Amino acid sequence: MRPTRRMSLAVLSGIGLALTGVLGFDVYEDWVRQGNSLASTLGENALPFGLLFVLFYTAVELWRGEYGEAFVESVTVWTVGGTLVTAVLVGWVVGIQTVQNQLKPWIIVLQTTVIGAAAGLVVGRRTAVVERARDRSEREKARFESLFENDPSAVVDLRLDGDELVVEAVNPEYETQFGAVSDDEVVLPGLDDETGRSFREAITSGKRRTVETTHYAPDGPNHFLVQLVPYGTDLETEDTRSYVLYQDVTKIREAEAELERTVEQLERSNEQLQQFAYVASHDLQEPLRMVSSYVDLLATEYGDELDDEADEYIGFAVDGARRMQAMIDALLKYSRVHTQGEEFETVDADAVLDRVIQDLELLIADRSATITHDDLPSVVADGEQLGQLFQNLLSNALDHAGDDDPPTVHVSGEERDDDVVFTVADDGPGIPADQQERVFELFEQSDRGDEGTGIGLAICQRIVNRHEGDIWIESTPGEGTTFHVSLPKR
Repeated sequence: MRPTRRMSLAVLSGIGLALTGVLGFDVYEDWVRQGNSLASTLGENALPFGLLFVLFYTAVELWRGEYGEAFVESVTVWTVGGTLVTAVLVGWVVGIQTVQNQLKPWIIVLQTTVIGAAAGLVVGRRTAVVERARDRSEREKARFESLFENDPSAVVDLRLDGDELVVEAVNPEYETQFGAVSDDEVVLPGLDDETGRSFREAITSGKRRTVETTHYAPDGPNHFLVQLVPYGTDLETEDTRSYVLYQDVTKIREAEAELERTVEQLERSNEQLQQFAYVASHDLQEPLRMVSSYVDLLATEYGDELDDEADEYIGFAVDGARRMQAMIDALLKYSRVHTQGEEFETVDADAVLDRVIQDLELLIADRSATITHDDLPSVVADGEQLGQLFQNLLSNALDHAGDDDPPTVHVSGEERDDDVVFTVADDGPGIPADQQERVFELFEQSDRGDEGTGIGLAICQRIVNRHEGDIWIESTPGEGTTFHVSLPKR
């Protein structure tokens, strides 16, 4: 059990009183009983009495409470140790000489000198260690004071005195943010009573605590991330110490709020655009069907009465209606990518591609095309949209094939650490570099004279975006085109 302050000081006082009694008895013996002069007696004991005065003065200072219990304990231990060691060694020497029936004063002086030398060595070594530790402490203190003074955060140095938080110091940034603090003022801006209680509990348990708060200043609300960092105990008062740091995150929170507003606006705009595309394309189908029906009726009822030029006009009208229907169907698919997609699940890409090739059987036969593929890895995706992706890429390759030789298209896949990459390569005329980014935009087409809708590759881009993947082109004019599709693993 470690001695308390009261116990330590009682021991020191006891040692002082005991030594005083011994010296007093020696003075009585020399002066009264042996008849020595008072001056010589006091001169003989001047040094011991001086040391006793230092002992009692130290005890009084310690009683006043100016030092912590650890300091009082250390002083007591060293005093008791020095007293016992000196008494034991001198008593041992005197005892041995008494047994030998001869007292040798010079030997006693020598032994006492050895004790003093050893005590000086121990105390000196201890003092050197303390001095070195103090120097190191001073350097650390200077470093932390520099950090404290120059920290860009507002910092409060707190001391927990019982259940009360006492401000020991604040740094310049704190005064810039919140103003000066008086000695007896406890200021934790923006923190309510509940947070204050939680901070006191955290200080007692030595745990860090982080909260976020808003401080309403004259120039408007400021947002702060507040961190409580306990860092030790005051050696003199034995009160727990901690820092409270106010990190200004106003600009970050404002940027986050602005980003959230922008995202919400984009989401609303996207939903409105999707709804517009769906309604527009859906409503366009009815008048388009009417136009197509009447043109067909005109050709059927009056075909014999019309000349070749009229038949050509009717053909143009029918072809335009067909192309318009194809564009409307593609636009509907484009608008439904996000709104009517299925849940992601593990999909057998080989099975999906086989189904797509079967659906494109007539187009493949019409172009005398050859479709080959490697074993494709499975991927977590929307199976229907993965099929739409393969179909659009294959259709694009077949529609844009050259007229000289039957087209050949090869599909491959590679599983990587973080994603799965599918590749669709054709041997067509290729896409110029300045058009490779533009072909993924809505209603945009390359300059290859095809009759597509300009929506197929835009749908591919939209499907890949929904899967949080990437799609890109590698192509050299005259050497074919390769589409790469990267879908992340989930």
